[in-house]
Amino acid sequence: MSSKSYRYRRAILIVGLLGVSCSRYGVAAENDHVSFEREVLPLLEKRCNHCHNPEEAQGGLDLTRLETILRGGEQFGPAVVPGNAELSPLVKLVSGNSEPAMPEDGEALSNNEIEILSRWVAEGAHDDTPQFSDEQLRFFESNIRPVLFNKCFKCHAGDEPESGLRLTSRHGLILGGHRGPSVIIGKPAQSLLVAAIRHQGDLAMPRNGDRLSEQQVNDFEKWIRDGLAWPNHEKVLAREKRFTISDAERSHWAFQPLPFWPKQGWSIDTELALKHNELGLKSAQPAEPSRLLRRVAYDLTGYPPTQEQLDAFLSQPGDANYEHFVDEFLSSPQFGYRWGRHWLDYTRNGINGKPNRGPLFESDEYVDWVAKCLNEDRPWDWFTRVHIAGDKMPGYEKGGYSTEQAVAATIPLNGARTFERIEEDSFVLMDKLDEGVEFLGRSLMGISLECARCHDHKFDPISQKDYYALLGFFQSSWYGRVRHDTNSLADAEQQINRYRELIAQRARLNGKIRKFNIINSRGFSEWKKKRVPQLGPYDHRMLEIEITVLKAELKDAESRGDKRTARTTQKTLDERFKKLADFTPRYFDLRPFKLIGYFLRGHKTQVGLIERANTYGLTAEAAELQGLADFFEAENKEWRRRHRFGGLAVDDPRIEIPMTWQRELEAIDVELAKIDEDSLWVRCDGGLRRVEDLEPFKEMVDANKTVFRVETVPPYVGDARMLKRGDVREPAELVPRRFPVFFTDEVPEIEGSGRLALAKWVTEPGSIQSALVARTVVNRAWQNLFGEALCRTTKELGRLGEQPEMPELIDQLSTRFIQNGWSLKSLIKEIVLSDTYRRSSTADEELLSIDPHNRWFARQNVRRLEYEPIVNTMCWLARGRPAHPYQRDGYVGQTEYYNVYFDGPTNEDIVDHREASISSAQALFLMNDLQSVRHIARRFVERQARSFASLKHDKWANEVYRQLLQRDATNIELTEANAFLNHQISTEKQTDLKALEDFVHLVLCGNEILYLE
Repeated sequence: MSSKSYRYRRAILIVGLLGVSCSRYGVAAENDHVSFEREVLPLLEKRCNHCHNPEEAQGGLDLTRLETILRGGEQFGPAVVPGNAELSPLVKLVSGNSEPAMPEDGEALSNNEIEILSRWVAEGAHDDTPQFSDEQLRFFESNIRPVLFNKCFKCHAGDEPESGLRLTSRHGLILGGHRGPSVIIGKPAQSLLVAAIRHQGDLAMPRNGDRLSEQQVNDFEKWIRDGLAWPNHEKVLAREKRFTISDAERSHWAFQPLPFWPKQGWSIDTELALKHNELGLKSAQPAEPSRLLRRVAYDLTGYPPTQEQLDAFLSQPGDANYEHFVDEFLSSPQFGYRWGRHWLDYTRNGINGKPNRGPLFESDEYVDWVAKCLNEDRPWDWFTRVHIAGDKMPGYEKGGYSTEQAVAATIPLNGARTFERIEEDSFVLMDKLDEGVEFLGRSLMGISLECARCHDHKFDPISQKDYYALLGFFQSSWYGRVRHDTNSLADAEQQINRYRELIAQRARLNGKIRKFNIINSRGFSEWKKKRVPQLGPYDHRMLEIEITVLKAELKDAESRGDKRTARTTQKTLDERFKKLADFTPRYFDLRPFKLIGYFLRGHKTQVGLIERANTYGLTAEAAELQGLADFFEAENKEWRRRHRFGGLAVDDPRIEIPMTWQRELEAIDVELAKIDEDSLWVRCDGGLRRVEDLEPFKEMVDANKTVFRVETVPPYVGDARMLKRGDVREPAELVPRRFPVFFTDEVPEIEGSGRLALAKWVTEPGSIQSALVARTVVNRAWQNLFGEALCRTTKELGRLGEQPEMPELIDQLSTRFIQNGWSLKSLIKEIVLSDTYRRSSTADEELLSIDPHNRWFARQNVRRLEYEPIVNTMCWLARGRPAHPYQRDGYVGQTEYYNVYFDGPTNEDIVDHREASISSAQALFLMNDLQSVRHIARRFVERQARSFASLKHDKWANEVYRQLLQRDATNIELTEANAFLNHQISTEKQTDLKALEDFVHLVLCGNEILYLE
């Protein structure tokens, strides 16, 4: 039978099927629908996509996504007509009703396959593919796509994939191969793909023995468990394409220049009133004065208003008095810390502004500096430039070199990843540099530049070459150390150069000593007799230090209830006490010895006393235990001498010549100590790298200072190489440092690393990139004051993010922000003085039906306070307002639990929106934690005892409401409160103050103290 005749007969059959399917599915049950994701896409992937994909779209037809299917090709137009299978060209072509019959070269589709397509079209051609969050897509791009490219596509891509398994698309994974589906979404343990990469049973992939690391396997399991995220359901093909910028990218709202001048007579309220009229929205009423003052006080300072401020405002709640208090809050020292914390969320600074890991150790000083900048309302464009090239800019106050600004320039690489050897140095280094580009994009400009590391950005006009051009600015800069009191960059560079010379001299002398130990054979016995008796008093001191450390460990174990560790530690401690009591020189006679010494954030260092063909060593393990290391200078010298004679002694060496070298080494040590004292991290051009602490036993005069050593190497200042698919093992051509071509075709003049040129470019007046910076600040400020931003994706204003309902509102505020000298305080004041901000959070049914999610801001949002204001509130009740935010931890106690229960910030990533979880654990913590909340209630009553003593019992409840919630109690609340107090006093036989303490504790456990209305 001819192919044409066969197709003709099938066509008659298919027409009948279509008639049946169309009539049947017009009344089909809802749960009988054909799935586009699970049935249609895998079918198209298997039968059609080898010719109709984004790279080889024959006839202009791409069948990999619904939008391209609906757009269709050059000859037939839309490939499907939703709701009508008989008129759909795709169905007609695969069923033989139209020429050319499809597939042209392959086997015709089966009746079952045609029925699937027909039913899907007849049901409306709906797309049921899931939508994924930005974080899920970023996880795929960073952790999954590179592994697929490097480990899987060699065998499982192309027209004839091995075992029929094509891993170049999401639906290919779902469809699977000859063994069936390769993944079961949400169930990694039951997925064949996981079994293969774990080498379970007869499955072992990749086949060449190059197994995936445990971390990579865990990433794939997480990916499957979280829904198999895939960017726009694209095919992932390792083909280089010519970078083009689409009209959609050029016309995107965030990539437009800002208006040069704001509209005449424009205001936030007039803009929103126009929108509300168009939508038929009726704005909410103004908030009650007490609630309004509480809202603005928390928003601007992180603390509730004082009783005096509340009384003063309630006596005159007009506009003028409200503006007076806004100015007062903006002038408060707490303003800088409150809004500085918002900025710290974008710098990977976790709780209290301190990262757990990373290069920035003196973060308290950075937090104080940020607060100072915001309190002084320094221009935000300057603030932006400082975080790129602060070490290259004159000091804001005094000119010259500024250590504070240099510290700010370290922030782009202030991530959770470390510089320590984890896999390979090149991988870790690339991740750190990637964080710099991510900071530039997400934290400063509000776009995802880092998405172009492996390929051209899928949504925004950023090419892979643009990414590596920007990476070169960060690659040409690194971290180093200079003195804290250095006043000029020239002095800093001079110190570093001198340090390099001293390190080189020291290395040469140590080399001579090691060589001398090996080739000389006389004098060792004499040296041993002379030196070993001197070890007695030093080992005695070491034993005392070990006992001190063990006591601290025992106390810690007991406080944590770790009985097993406590017993073991106590046993060891008893042994050490016995040895100390029975101290004899024989115990210290060249036996292996151990010193337990703890240093601040150091490195493990091995030193030892030489014995023939053996080395007795000690390990100083760096840890963050402060104040437990206390070594005498005399001890240091002796131990340094043991260290100087590092190496193995074959015979008895002479000692006379090394003693001369030793004196030279000690002179170098003295000068090194002067250079390194009280140092901190700053940014320096060139490659400054850490090395192991060269003086592990230097006396730590101040336990709160971190003492590191750095060694300079010949700096690399130059362009970065593009990495194929972002893999450091596949470097390609060098990419000159420049700015993304979408923003400018200007070739920058590069001096040094070029960061100063980059900083100036980012905030260039009138440019698209400076407009992005301004829009980002405005959008985030709005989010901090309303709980939701105008553009809900605050670190993604590009096409990957959400489209805002009112981009013109963002643009007008951004223009005014720039015209006002990039003044953050002016921006905040304009927003909080608006009627929009001052509205009530109460909404009627009509308003809720039109705008249930308040995307048009016809009312205020009810917001739960973040972690910091909650702790501030508890601190204020227990002790008052501290001068510095970190003092509150001592006032409140148990702050680590507040962090856990109330969603404190993390240092693992840039935080664009704080979670506001609601859990039973929060209520249980507030009710039952006697050391924290109950203690706060007691302290509050003690502090206010005199005030309450002057009031009658029936006035107590209202006074508590006024002081804790900044409002008067309602009649119902007063009735219930007085009944509770009377019960506690009369029935429970409590004292007045104890009953009042119980009542305060109840109020602290309520929702209202944790929320803004």
